[in-house]
Amino acid sequence: MANKNNLSARCNNFALYLPAIQKGFAKATLNIGDRDRAMPANITMRDLNFLNPKNKLWHYKYALYSAGQFGIGEQETDIITNRSIDNTTILGDSGGFQIGKGTLSGFNALNGLRSANDVCDAWTDAVDFKQWILDWLETNSDYAMTIDMPLWSKFKENKNTPFHKCSTEQLINLTVENLHFIQNNKRGNTKWLNVVQGTTYDDTKLWWDAVKEFKFSGWSLAGNAGYNGGVAAMIKQVLIMRDEDAFEQGMDWLHVLGVSQLKWAVLLTAIQRGLRDYCNPNIQVSFDSASPSLISGRYEQIVQIPKLTNKDSSWTFSMDDCPIDKKYVIGNKKYPFPYSSPIADLLEMHHINANYEKDKGVTLDSTSHHLLTNHNTWVYVNAMIEANELAFGNTANKNEFVPSKILDCINVFEEMLTTKNWVPIWKNNIDLFDSIKKMKES
Repeated sequence: MANKNNLSARCNNFALYLPAIQKGFAKATLNIGDRDRAMPANITMRDLNFLNPKNKLWHYKYALYSAGQFGIGEQETDIITNRSIDNTTILGDSGGFQIGKGTLSGFNALNGLRSANDVCDAWTDAVDFKQWILDWLETNSDYAMTIDMPLWSKFKENKNTPFHKCSTEQLINLTVENLHFIQNNKRGNTKWLNVVQGTTYDDTKLWWDAVKEFKFSGWSLAGNAGYNGGVAAMIKQVLIMRDEDAFEQGMDWLHVLGVSQLKWAVLLTAIQRGLRDYCNPNIQVSFDSASPSLISGRYEQIVQIPKLTNKDSSWTFSMDDCPIDKKYVIGNKKYPFPYSSPIADLLEMHHINANYEKDKGVTLDSTSHHLLTNHNTWVYVNAMIEANELAFGNTANKNEFVPSKILDCINVFEEMLTTKNWVPIWKNNIDLFDSIKKMKES
C-alpha cells in the first residue's frame, strides 16, 4: 500500500522536530506482536514503526535515540538497528542527563565518592565507559551529541548526584576532556554535534570559550544556551556563535535539546532561514522531546490536535486522560476511539482498554501505550509542520493563524541573523522576547 501520509516530505525547509523514541517502543514495533491481542483489522505492531518508509499508516524519517536508556554493554535489536539508513536520520543522545543524575545503569565508578577531585579522577579513568558510549552512538546514529557534564548538577535539588560538588571549572574541564576523547577515538560512522550549555550568561560564555575550538559537524544547545534560557538568551548565543564562524559549511547541524513547543518550532525555523541566508545554505536546525511517549506511557493521556489561531492559548498541546471503563472490555458493543490520527481512525476503545479484572479494574498494557504513543507522536510532528506552514507559507491570511508576537519575533530574528550589527536590535526587542517566553507552555 502506498504511503499517503509522508510527513518528511512536508518539512524540508523547516526546523525538524525529533521525537525521542523509547527503547520499549523500538523493540516492540520491530515484530508483529501478539496475534491473540485485539488490534485494528490488518494492523500489527510493525505498522506503528513510523521510521519505515513503506509504513501503511504514516512515515517520518527523523527521530532521537538516547544511549541513556541502556545499561553499559546493552544493545537491542530494534527498529533503530534495523532501519533503512538511506531513508532515516537518527540523532543520538550521549546520555548526559543520566550521567549527570548518576542513574545510567551499570556505571558505578562514581558511587560513594565524597570529594569533587575523586569524582573528576574517577571520570577521567572511566575510559571503557566513554568508549562504550562512543561505540553505541556510532552504531545507532547518523548524528550524535558529544558527552557533556551538565552544569545543572550543581543545583541544590541535585545534591545527591555524583557531580554536585564539582565546580563550574571542573565540569567544563571534564567536558573538554571528553571532547579530546571523542576527537581521538571516533571512527567516522557518525557526525558529532558539540554540546554548548550553561546556567547563566556568564557560565555559558565560559563554556563556549572552552569548547568552541572543537569544530565537528555542528552544535547542540542545552540549558541556558538553549531553550531553558528563553528567547533572548538563545538568539544571543546563536549570534555569538555565528560571529565566531561556528556555522561555516561542514558544520551543518544545530540541535536544541528538550523542547517541543509550537512557538519554538517556528522560531527555530526563523533561525535556520537566517543562518542559511547569511553564512551556510546547508544548515539544518532541529529540536527534540520525549513528550509523546511520556504522555502515553507515564500518564496514559491522549494529545488533541491543536487548532491554531492567532490566540496565544491555541499554540499549545492539550491532553485528555485516556477513557478507561470496563464497558469497553466486556460485552459485544463497539465504541469508536474519539480522536483522530492515522492510527486513531482505525482504533476502537477495546483496543486500548486491554484487560479487566474484578479486583483490579481496567488496565492498559504495553501495546495500549505503544498505540497511544504512535497517535501522540503523529499529532506532535504534524502540528510542528502545520505551525511552520502557517507561519512561512504564502498564505495571505497568516495573521489569522499565528499570534502577532510570534510573527514579529520571526521578523526580528531574520533581521538580526542577516546583519553584523545585531546587538542594538537585540537590546531594543528584549520586551518582545520576554513576551514570547511568557506565552503559555504546554
